[in-house]
Amino acid sequence: MGHAGIGRDMSRAALEQKLARSFSYEYAVMAGRARSALVALIEILRKGENIPVLLPENICPVLVTAIRAGGGTAVTVPVSPLSGLPDDQAFVEAMNNQPTAGIVMPTHLYGFLGDYSQTVKFARAKGWFILENDTNAVRYDGDAPFGDGLLMSFGYAKPLEVGRGGAIMTNEANLAKEIQSRLSTYGPLYEATIRQENDLMLKRRGMRQNLDVADPELMRICDRETTLSRFRFDERDCDLIRAKLNHFPTERQDRLARKEIWDRALEPLDNILRPVPLPQPVPWRLIRRAVTGRAPFTDILWQNDIDAGINYRSLWREMPAEYLNGTAPASDLCLKHQNTQPKTHFSILTHRTNL
Repeated sequence: MGHAGIGRDMSRAALEQKLARSFSYEYAVMAGRARSALVALIEILRKGENIPVLLPENICPVLVTAIRAGGGTAVTVPVSPLSGLPDDQAFVEAMNNQPTAGIVMPTHLYGFLGDYSQTVKFARAKGWFILENDTNAVRYDGDAPFGDGLLMSFGYAKPLEVGRGGAIMTNEANLAKEIQSRLSTYGPLYEATIRQENDLMLKRRGMRQNLDVADPELMRICDRETTLSRFRFDERDCDLIRAKLNHFPTERQDRLARKEIWDRALEPLDNILRPVPLPQPVPWRLIRRAVTGRAPFTDILWQNDIDAGINYRSLWREMPAEYLNGTAPASDLCLKHQNTQPKTHFSILTHRTNL
């Protein structure tokens, strides 16, 4: 287990081993950002050619810039209006439409675990790399993962919340060594760089209300985000990550208990505030679909100092078209029940709230 023989500190190697075992993998490699590990993986797998990277259309936009940085092509996969996640068959169809194999990224958004059995079957037969995007840690001490690798973030509001850093896990020793070697060539994540990241995020948010994806300023932001994609791990973060990992089982049980409280309280409203029909083994947020529109409900929650969030919009409303491949949706399926209906999905944090 582990691969400490390539110049890494033993305490870091022990932490990576513990991290890998916690998620049923053999090896883990930590990076300055989770997206940095993704960049390294793409650079290794692409063999000098651009490869498609399939991901949900409502994922965090910064992953798209990381894919571009690594030499991949981001291909969006439509999501279900009921769950906000791609259906199994949607991934299969998207893979079947690509000229070459690449990376397919099932994402356990907000801790939901979908059925991707057909995706796995097709990917295995056609030579795709299956990368589970598990920033919500649903694979912790659970069923064996179905992927060839697992991507995890230690960013803010994540289960293993440190504020920076991430990891990629795999069962292939040679791949782990290649990723570690590649990451070692990346630069450090300086505080000044973090401030740049935050400034870009604020600029992006400031443009969101009336965003034109053809705006040259958006292109400049995305191009700058692309350059801020390669960071090696800072070993000073080991103690924080270790503490979060050790405390995670307790916090997970607390989240499950809080979700049960919320579910009981909202049960009389299930017809108008519908639960997502998927298992949620790590409920970092409680997601509900407001059939008639979410605004009245989120307003009430905000007025009572309860952290109510909303899902990401379609990437086609967040990113320049030059950054994306796939089919632009007729509407934000992750936010609308039908094309003519208002935004519906909202989320409630399962901690730090006034119950």
